[in-house]
Amino acid sequence: MKYSESHVPVIYGLQISRRDRDDTRERYCRAILTLFVLWHTVTDLCGISQTWEDAFKFRQHLILRHFWTIIENIQSLHECKKDRDDHLLQVIAKAQADNDSIDPVLIPANQEFGGEYGTDDSDDLLQLLGNLDENTVAMFNATKNST
Repeated sequence: MKYSESHVPVIYGLQISRRDRDDTRERYCRAILTLFVLWHTVTDLCGISQTWEDAFKFRQHLILRHFWTIIENIQSLHECKKDRDDHLLQVIAKAQADNDSIDPVLIPANQEFGGEYGTDDSDDLLQLLGNLDENTVAMFNATKNST
């Protein structure tokens, strides 16, 4: 499908994990493969007996060079957010040590330090990918029948 104007994809669900965290490495590899490698079914990305990390190592050569810039920018964004959170924690600790009060405006609403979700969302992702496959096939068939 070719668009006449630029489109920005919107990703639903959890954010893309940091690549440098062991506890979310599988989710990171799955997200990067899903977004940046061409695929039709989940097995195009990850074999039944493979981990997502192994699949990533095996298929990372399929990711185009200009996509690696995007991937690096995602990681830089995570690092900037971590530095911001670390600085905020230092400000809070200093204010508490000095017995000062902290202006609530400085603390973001719903701020979770550490920021990664602790849930394993493999089943949810596989269900989403299955739905995408079904919807893509249905849309393709509808387009094919209308032409």
